[in-house]
Amino acid sequence: MMMHDGYSLSGSDSASLKRPKFSFQPGASWMTLNGTIYIVPGFHEEWIRKHQDIVGPHSSVAEVIEHLRWLSIVVYSNGYLEICINDQYDTEVREVLWGYLQHNRRRWRDVMIMPFHSQGFIQFGAEDVTDATEFGVVMSQVPGFTT
Repeated sequence: MMMHDGYSLSGSDSASLKRPKFSFQPGASWMTLNGTIYIVPGFHEEWIRKHQDIVGPHSSVAEVIEHLRWLSIVVYSNGYLEICINDQYDTEVREVLWGYLQHNRRRWRDVMIMPFHSQGFIQFGAEDVTDATEFGVVMSQVPGFTT
């Protein structure tokens, strides 16, 4: 068994689900705080139920995002991303999110960030954040409900 973020992984499960750090995968995935990507071939909730060996005692998307502080990523066509995060002010979450966006800069066009600890969302385009300073500014704005 391998260990990941405090939970054991069976070799076969982890090998088939795990992708390299910051991998840009079409569809749904999880990203851990170290940038590891886990493919979600269906719905996140269903994946959680089937992979308790990876997520431990957590049984919902909210629990995984809240307690493990993983990021829920959905990559749509034309480079559109929806990402659920625990807290837009969580330094580690912001660092891994910026790493992912920076690493995949040429693959995404627009992103909607949905922080669980706020009402609304933060939306911006790749051209709006060319460096970490600009990313920090957009991530510090008050989430809203308009695009």
